[in-house]
Amino acid sequence: MEDIVLTLFRFVGAFFRMLFQFFIMDIICFSVGWVVSKVFTLGRFPSFSPDEKERERVSSIGIISIVLSLVAIGIFNSL
Repeated sequence: MEDIVLTLFRFVGAFFRMLFQFFIMDIICFSVGWVVSKVFTLGRFPSFSPDEKERERVSSIGIISIVLSLVAIGIFNSL
């Protein structure tokens, strides 16, 4: 009985982890990447209806932008 409950909790935990990762990647990183891409390409990239590959690229740009911003904050706060 204990194994069944443990398996159920692992499944529920994995489900919520997947939802959280989806939220972070698809909403926050995509939004940041969209703005950064539009600013640096002067509005040419990304298109208004991006496909899955372009969505992944924009999300990657968002992750890189967020990480670089956090690193810059850390460096300038330690001066």
